[in-house]
Amino acid sequence: MRMKIFNILGTVSLLIIFSAEARAEEMLTLDKALTLAFENNPRVLESRKAVIAAGGDLITAGSLPDPEVGFEIGGLKRDEDGKRQVNLGSFEIRQGFDPPGVRGLRKEIASNAISVQEESLRQAWGEIYSRVRQTYNKIILDKKKIELAKGNLEIFRNFFSRVQQRLQSGQALKNELQRARIELLKAENTSLAAEKELKTDKAQLNLLMGRAMEFAFDIEEELKEEKLEIGLQKLTEIAFANRPDVKQERLNLDSKTKNVTKEERERLPAPYIGFQRIREDYENDYGVVFGFSFPLWSGNRGQIQRAMAEKDAQRVRLDATRREAAFEVYQTYLEVELTQKQLDSLKKSLEEANELLHLADLSYSEGELDFINYLDQVRTVAETRVQYYEGLFNLNSAVTELEKNVYTSMRKEAYLR
Repeated sequence: MRMKIFNILGTVSLLIIFSAEARAEEMLTLDKALTLAFENNPRVLESRKAVIAAGGDLITAGSLPDPEVGFEIGGLKRDEDGKRQVNLGSFEIRQGFDPPGVRGLRKEIASNAISVQEESLRQAWGEIYSRVRQTYNKIILDKKKIELAKGNLEIFRNFFSRVQQRLQSGQALKNELQRARIELLKAENTSLAAEKELKTDKAQLNLLMGRAMEFAFDIEEELKEEKLEIGLQKLTEIAFANRPDVKQERLNLDSKTKNVTKEERERLPAPYIGFQRIREDYENDYGVVFGFSFPLWSGNRGQIQRAMAEKDAQRVRLDATRREAAFEVYQTYLEVELTQKQLDSLKKSLEEANELLHLADLSYSEGELDFINYLDQVRTVAETRVQYYEGLFNLNSAVTELEKNVYTSMRKEAYLR
């Protein structure tokens, strides 16, 4: 009876442990991974703070110049008795103003700076989005490689067993058995390496999501074939409209153009107004001070020349950015086309490889296939299985890179916005 109670308690304890372990390992979807990265990735958080900082510059740009306060103190000279009759002779408060239209232009330039930082945030998120998707899919590939490595390991174990049987029956040489053992050990090492890659990529994804790299999770999704249905010309047009770097350069050009106008208006008189009180023995009066300041000597020509040169340089930079964007779209578009064609070939190779392995096993068992050819065919089958899933990953990666270069999701997701 006591042993039965101990057995029941032991079973219950094991169930509790297993259930705790199951709860500890989170099932992570791609949607959740992207959401966590959007909320917690350090680079994205830093870019958000830069937007807030640019908002502070807008407040400063819209403010009036600081007022000036002046005091006149007299009576510092000693009188006949050796005393100083120190008194406040007068004081003045003066508020300056910008030339007409300057403050409004300055606010518009500062507003553009906020938009530039917002585009910088979008650009940072586009890169993090791409890395999260790449790493997530790499984990799927790692898991598939482990699965295939175990399958290939089983193939090479069977291969080793067949060579061993033929050696015992006198139909194979000892060096063939040694060669088969080497191939078996290679397959075991491949399996170990795939497990190491999986651990590394899981840690990398955790860091991208802004959490500790030891956080346990698992993925159940599979790699899928991608189909690109948008033409190159349309993709290039979308890139010009959506890419953060192109939009940043357009905003910068607008700011440089406004800066030229601002510097030209700085040549206009800048008014000021003030209040003055005079307190002296012979006078106690109030007054209003009004006047203008003039850029008399230089006429602000130096600043205007600089502003115009900066505007022309920015126009060149915008044109260069557009050309670079078009090239990147073109390059990644060709890469997607290539990987799609390669995947079609790998799919056909996979179908033939599965049939090849069955025929090779049968032929070698019946003595119709020599050792070297059998080994070559077993290797071909093992490599082809891995290459097919690598082809799926490469196609997925190429589409993700194209998304980043166009800054539009090809998968109808809401993350690139």
